Amino acid sequence: MLTGMVWRRGPEDSEAFVAACAAAKVTAIGAGDAVFGTVPPDLVEACARHRIPLFEVPVEVSFREIVDAVNPSLWAQRASGLATVLGRQRGLVAAMAAGARLADLLSPVAADLGLACWVYSPTGRPIAGSDAAPPGGELARAFLGATRLPATAGGYTLTGVPGRPEHRLASWFVAFSAEAAAPSGLPDGAEELVSLVALERAQLDEVVRVERRLADGLGRQLATGAGAADLRAGVLSCGLEPEATFVAVVAGLTGLRTPPDLTVAVLEEALRAVCPHAAVTQLADQAVLGIVTVAPEVDVPAALRSAVEALTPGLGSGRLAIGVSAPAVGLATLPGAVAEARHAHRSASGRTAVVCSTELASHQLLLARVPADARDAFRDRLLGPLVAYDKAHDADLVRTLAEFLECGGSWSRCAERLHVHVNTLRYRISRVEALTGRDLGRFEDRVDFFLALRLSR
Repeated sequence: MLTGMVWRRGPEDSEAFVAACAAAKVTAIGAGDAVFGTVPPDLVEACARHRIPLFEVPVEVSFREIVDAVNPSLWAQRASGLATVLGRQRGLVAAMAAGARLADLLSPVAADLGLACWVYSPTGRPIAGSDAAPPGGELARAFLGATRLPATAGGYTLTGVPGRPEHRLASWFVAFSAEAAAPSGLPDGAEELVSLVALERAQLDEVVRVERRLADGLGRQLATGAGAADLRAGVLSCGLEPEATFVAVVAGLTGLRTPPDLTVAVLEEALRAVCPHAAVTQLADQAVLGIVTVAPEVDVPAALRSAVEALTPGLGSGRLAIGVSAPAVGLATLPGAVAEARHAHRSASGRTAVVCSTELASHQLLLARVPADARDAFRDRLLGPLVAYDKAHDADLVRTLAEFLECGGSWSRCAERLHVHVNTLRYRISRVEALTGRDLGRFEDRVDFFLALRLSR
């Protein structure tokens, strides 16, 4: 920093000026003699306190001469540093091309730069880093909830790693343990390490694209009811065992303006809490299906709830709803497990929650395993005449029927809940029976109406 001292109005100004230079990591201060004839003692004392070298610039020496003398040396140092970085980057690229992975490379490169750093997934899952990694949970919550990056948390500096899709819920992040930071907010040399992590992430993204294409094929086979042989081939192509215990998971992310494949990435990360490999594919209705094979002792809903809790700080106003099937043994049970997961997801929709099919009523599970066209035909056959009558006459037969069943067929209780006379209720129920050809005095007909009303929700 070369200064003509025009900022100094009194001795107290030197402390403020030097403190600002120290915060900006100024290497040295050159003070000109033109204003005061010599360097004031208060500036000497302030520089000593902040340990910044100070030199006097005689009036006959111009600042341009100093700049011209120093710049060649600075550029030489920068060129040498860039050559070192470039050489190291070329070596890393060659090593990764030869099969070396981030876990092998990150720690020695960080040590060479005098840094300690760790890479985490958005749920706090450790990916690579130096020894003695700090717990990732709190760091992940700080990363996801930070208003801007880099951010600090618990003595660590956090920054994201570029990748696809571009959203923190799908982004790796790096935690640096360092007190000193460059003007960018990161320690010196951190950008080089982030570039190394980004290179690994880019290579992994290519692998993930291939895995997703295979999972998409399995998803199409499940959607079209493919035969056992085709379904077996699809499961094997995704690296799953046809005779294993399957769990199907359906997820939906709403309330956020997000990249179209973000839900896929989020479910992939959540399922890593269950097993290291899953087949995840986008469904036609924008929900996402994940299929995993698990050991009997694995509590899939509990693991997913922990993952969702970890991701919640990054959701903001969004909602992540996940439906989980019961464990299903063997390939033949997989379509039924997918139907269960879909139904559980519908029960969870509109909120951030994980719902397992075993938590739902038994009739809901039975309905989930019935083909969609059969469910729609059953509902329309029973309730279609009532819906049409309500529209034509501004009546309330569907609601009356639902309340009547909720009250267990009690005329007085139902009339009270509807705020109508019992005779009015009896008339409405008679219209329901006449329009549908059913008898609400029969238990079987009441069950049919109950199921049809559930299907209309």
